[in-house]
Amino acid sequence: MVNKPVMWVLHDNHNSSFNKSISTRLIFEWPPPYSFARNFIFMRQILPLLFMGFAATSMQAQTTLSSKNTPGSTAKAIVQSSRAGAKTTAAYWRLAATSDYSFDGSSLELTDSAFYKYSNGRGSVLNTDDIDVDDYGLSSTILYDTAVMLTDNGGGLEPYRRYISNYDGSNRRMEFLEQYDNGGGLKDNSKHLAVRDANGNITKETTLYWDGLNNKWDTSGITFRVFDNQNKLLTDSTVNHVMGVPNPWNKSVYTYDGNGNMLHSMSYSWNGSSWDTAGQVINTYSNNKIVTSLEQDYDTAGWVNNYFDSTGYDNNGAYNYYLSKSWDVDSADWVYDQLETRTNNSKGLPTNVFFSQWNDTTSNWEIQGEGEVSYDNNDNPTKIEVYVYFGGFKIPTPFLVRNMYWEYYFNVGVQDAQKKEQVVIYPNPASTNINIVLGDRKDANIRLTGMSGQTVRDLQVNGMQKATMSVAGLPAGNYILSVESKGHAPARQMVTIQ
Repeated sequence: MVNKPVMWVLHDNHNSSFNKSISTRLIFEWPPPYSFARNFIFMRQILPLLFMGFAATSMQAQTTLSSKNTPGSTAKAIVQSSRAGAKTTAAYWRLAATSDYSFDGSSLELTDSAFYKYSNGRGSVLNTDDIDVDDYGLSSTILYDTAVMLTDNGGGLEPYRRYISNYDGSNRRMEFLEQYDNGGGLKDNSKHLAVRDANGNITKETTLYWDGLNNKWDTSGITFRVFDNQNKLLTDSTVNHVMGVPNPWNKSVYTYDGNGNMLHSMSYSWNGSSWDTAGQVINTYSNNKIVTSLEQDYDTAGWVNNYFDSTGYDNNGAYNYYLSKSWDVDSADWVYDQLETRTNNSKGLPTNVFFSQWNDTTSNWEIQGEGEVSYDNNDNPTKIEVYVYFGGFKIPTPFLVRNMYWEYYFNVGVQDAQKKEQVVIYPNPASTNINIVLGDRKDANIRLTGMSGQTVRDLQVNGMQKATMSVAGLPAGNYILSVESKGHAPARQMVTIQ
């Protein structure tokens, strides 16, 4: 049987310096990412090992900032992010802080924390599929001005990383600065600069790293993206800079169906003189929801199967299972690999998530871990508890816990705002057009944004108190409608497209 690679290099924006490695072939960051998708990969592969060998295993600190990158991973990330249904935060609530606890063998101990500072009405969007705190980079959905990460190195929580964002007049992030404590306090480490088109899409992203020896910023890479007039990504390509010399690195080409669903992505790598085909991902959909995803690599013999993933949904259209198969070269057939099943509440939000591994000996699925999510009255996730299963039994003490804290931000920085300033949207849900009643606003910029942060519609209104925006042709799902006008607090509401 051919399983997915044993090496997992997981990126965690809240990683602690208390990173550990089980062996030279298994590297991960600690604590693990609190994205369900990555978290359960972690639990399937690692937590049982940790639990059995926790007291006896010698852990050596390792730090890595790169994530597993297989051919087609960019396409899969885009497809899976577009699969996300709902904005989990109610209007005018935003993420203020998080705290992470890990089981140390006897009790839960605080290991990491983060807090977010905002200067105006910008808010937060979480992905309901992953419950992922996406706070890193230009495309982060947590629209903070400053984010500070703290970790416990044995002397209590201390700052070890800080993110600083700068925005343009439309609240679009144009610069992202990372500062890191490698000893001696927080210092500049990396910087990302954006060039955006009229719809807010990032068409050029420049990554720079601080050269402390020469006291200057050096360009390490530039990514170029091309979008069509419906804001769909058509191509992306990356150029690496080594010793100041630009070199092509990789590129991907994407194609879509008439509903905007990504059907196919082709990835290429640069061999020094030309582009070599590296891999592809082929997707299928039903009712504009992804159903299957086939990933293949390319070698001298042609296309070679790699993974085949299937996604399912409950009667309300909420994502509730994800089945992964790997290609077995010996039997020339697909074999079961991993299974995620979910229980969703009446609002389509996940409450329990189970991850199982296929046992070849017993020909059964065996539960490896479970995630439990709690919400407040505004549907904001407040706690994620991760449990380990051992020998078919759930260990009663959670292995990992994340707490999320929220703040109300309606009318932040605006004095004497009246209810008449609120924006009314109808119909909602909608399928062809939505009407926006602007109240006391007459001049406004209206944007409709997907859950991945990409603007899909943009409308400028002048001298009117009501506007109509076409949503025909957009994939079904939830979007954020933003209304911005001079002298008024930014207004945001969730819109469901059917």
